Amino acid sequence: MDELNDIFFSCKKDMEKILKQLKEEIHRIRLGSKSVASILEKIKIKCYGSTFLLIEVANITIVDNMNITIHPWDRSTLTYIDKAIIDANLGFMPTNKGESIHIHLPIITEEGRKNLMKKIKLQTEHAKILIRNVRKKNNQHIRKLKTSEDFSKAGENRIQKITSKYIQEIEDLFLYKEKEILRI
Repeated sequence: MDELNDIFFSCKKDMEKILKQLKEEIHRIRLGSKSVASILEKIKIKCYGSTFLLIEVANITIVDNMNITIHPWDRSTLTYIDKAIIDANLGFMPTNKGESIHIHLPIITEEGRKNLMKKIKLQTEHAKILIRNVRKKNNQHIRKLKTSEDFSKAGENRIQKITSKYIQEIEDLFLYKEKEILRI
């Protein structure tokens, strides 16, 4: 029975990791300055012979929904910050103003929104496939256990319930993001 509980725990842990990764990927898909600012905070800047997060070397100011300004604490880091933002390939170009960096976010057209939705749909479908692979792997582990057939079936049913829960969470995440992106 302990082996079965270990399998359930491992299954939940693996599926939770897949869901968390999907949430991070979908969160990176931006719509406005608030979501971009949270992505910018995590960009790694190479300066002073080490690597720092952008939030550790500069202030990030949201001017309005389409504009962000970055004020480094040390002007000598400005070019490093500029380069790191360009290298992050976030879909916009920073403008170096000498004392700060300005980012103007382009307006997303209807076609652009639809392309974002296609990208998100692919990511969610991929996550569902990964979840199902975890289910398959754990069902195989259950079958390898030396237990009765009823015990194995009960274990597989529980794995299926866990799988269904995570698939539903992925669907809910997709629908939430779809509503957010397609809202004009």
